Amino acid sequence: MKLELGIWKWRSDSRYYTVRLQQNLFNEWTLIKSWGGLQNNLGNLAVQTFNHIDDATKEIENIRKRRVSRHYKIV
Repeated sequence: MKLELGIWKWRSDSRYYTVRLQQNLFNEWTLIKSWGGLQNNLGNLAVQTFNHIDDATKEIENIRKRRVSRHYKIV
């Protein structure tokens, strides 16, 4: 099976949000989400696992919609 990777980045004047899609050793799809402030060292990370890539891409689309609605710019 082909390993597909993707990275999406959004940024506002003071915040960032990053999503990375990768396949793990169990052929599951993993979203690694990180976010935080640009003027401080505060941030966080979350990992979400999906059995099917379609479910992972739906989640990425939901994240994209939320980021765009909050005036983030795609980097």
